[in-house]
Amino acid sequence: MDTDQPGPFSVADVKPYAVPARLDDLQGPDRGVVTLPRDLAWSGCRAFDLDDEYDRAAMYKIVLEEGQEADQRRLLNWRLLRRDWRNLIQARQVRALWENRFPELRHT
Repeated sequence: MDTDQPGPFSVADVKPYAVPARLDDLQGPDRGVVTLPRDLAWSGCRAFDLDDEYDRAAMYKIVLEEGQEADQRRLLNWRLLRRDWRNLIQARQVRALWENRFPELRHT
């Protein structure tokens, strides 16, 4: 048995995730229904009601993990992101990247 082989990994371990330069670049909507493009929400629901906590968290997870910076700037709202950060469940690499870029998220 070859013990020099690395252990199992996930795509999340090697995927390049986007992070904007500034939180206040996130100028997306803060209410209403948002329909994500197919290239982001390719596996299911595409319409999310930002006034519904569950929908908003699901949409933010998708955009944080699948979106490019332009998507994030257009679809995420910095005020909602800061308010909801602790309740968002995203890949730990995404959380680490965002908290390293924006340490204030760790303390929200």
